Amino acid sequence: MPKRTFWLVTGVAIGAGSSLWAERQVRRTVQQAAARLQPDALVVGVGRSARQVADSAGIRMRDAVASGRDEMQRREEELWADLAAQGVTADLSPPARSGAPRPAPEDLVDDHRPPRSPRSPRPAPRLRMRRRSSVKSPSHLAK
Repeated sequence: MPKRTFWLVTGVAIGAGSSLWAERQVRRTVQQAAARLQPDALVVGVGRSARQVADSAGIRMRDAVASGRDEMQRREEELWADLAAQGVTADLSPPARSGAPRPAPEDLVDDHRPPRSPRSPRPAPRLRMRRRSSVKSPSHLAK
């Protein structure tokens, strides 16, 4: 009989203790969630995330510009290689101090091709006119 009493008391103690521990854990979790959802905490969280996004935006912009530059140089080398394959050569050394200009891209055309015609000036951009609204102003309602 004492064995049964011992195990009964032990089971009740462990059950009560674990229930109290679980209740305390649930209460702590609920309080932490409520603290995170307070307006001040939300403002701090949004501010922190906005600051992180702003910091990473600068890094992403620098990376984009660098990759754009690399791609531009790669494409330029590819175009020069295509021109060289066609037999077009150009003096790409920097101009002398005498002010000699670099050859224009139009001058880098094969001899068997006809020269390009000069470009005509661009037409002036057309301005869009806004249509008048057919809705009457609210002043007619007062009459």
